Amino acid sequence: MSRIASNTFWLMLAQIGGLFIPLIELPVLARALGQQSYGQVLYALGIALTASVFVEFGFNFSAARSLVKIKDQPQQIAQLVTNVLTAKLFLSLVVSVAVALLMFSGVGATAIPSHWLLWISLFILAFGFTPLWYYVGIERLIFPALLDLALRSTGLLLTVILVAAPQHAQRVLTIQATVGIINTLVPTLLMIRKTGLAPVSFFGAKQVLQESWELFLYKGAQSIMGSIASTLLGLLGGARAVGAFVPAEKLVRAASGLAAPVLNAAFPHLVKVQSDSRHAAKKIVGLTLLALAAMTLIFALLTVWLAPWVVNIVFGPGYQDAIELLRILVWIVPLRICSMALAILWFIPIGKERVASRVMMVNIMIICLLAFLLVPSLGGLGMTIAFLSAEITMFVLLMTFFYK
Repeated sequence: MSRIASNTFWLMLAQIGGLFIPLIELPVLARALGQQSYGQVLYALGIALTASVFVEFGFNFSAARSLVKIKDQPQQIAQLVTNVLTAKLFLSLVVSVAVALLMFSGVGATAIPSHWLLWISLFILAFGFTPLWYYVGIERLIFPALLDLALRSTGLLLTVILVAAPQHAQRVLTIQATVGIINTLVPTLLMIRKTGLAPVSFFGAKQVLQESWELFLYKGAQSIMGSIASTLLGLLGGARAVGAFVPAEKLVRAASGLAAPVLNAAFPHLVKVQSDSRHAAKKIVGLTLLALAAMTLIFALLTVWLAPWVVNIVFGPGYQDAIELLRILVWIVPLRICSMALAILWFIPIGKERVASRVMMVNIMIICLLAFLLVPSLGGLGMTIAFLSAEITMFVLLMTFFYK
């Protein structure tokens, strides 16, 4: 339990970099870029984040789980590292072609400059090649957490200094892509130095892809949730709709992300517990759900009350539409956190990631379907309804399978 507490602390520190620093950036960018340029940046980042999911391919769970099982076998660890990197190289080539075609085809209601492709590509590589799975698997998270926080803080400082007008939109992408590449490259080189590399095996790469397929569907869909709003709104509603909805959604995502460090740190422990006693593991998960539900419901009520103050403080004038959107979106937090807990602490440790992945795919399909139906006429409110409907469906389905 002390190892879990330690890993939770370091993952929480990294989460500060991943969630709260972007929240600090929000008022800076919203005021400096304006709704139109800010919407373009969010759309470009949405494309990059969505694409990076297909490079990461769920290895943060599948490879970490495999690493837990071969912790004391150096040769197998080296082969696992090599297989994962080989698979990601192949995936990145396919994804790069797809993104280039999307950008140069001119599809969608939001236009972004073609020369942004370089920074979008670097952003994809930075997030897709993250070696976090290795550090989670060996339960040594101090260095990547501190590096992440330091680099993101540096990126925030550069953003405050260098971004002051709508024509500085590209600088945002340049800063974030550069920070992301360094944040991935340094831990990756240290990982390779520690484990070494085995001979490249295309069969081994294919094998890890097959093993990660269900987790890719789950984790990929979960990650796409973070960028799908800006992507769909950019395609269907234009840059202004993105600028109105995404800031409120970012607050909800940040609140939901607070649970991720605890759940990810507990993941290796639950893998071990369920192998000894599935009943004990289920009891732990049940108690965790009760605690999370109580805390998040209180948070949602407070947010509904404080929504006008939060929006005005964080975003400034011109974002009044975000107040009502935030008051609805915040009810996603209890649903999403409890669904995450069920997947990470129960279905994935017991090897039933297929359940979690299929339910998550249903979630994405509901969002896409309702977005196409509602966004053209309702804008951000249509996307809000789509998100809330999908989260309710996912939570109900996961609870049904958990108690079945």
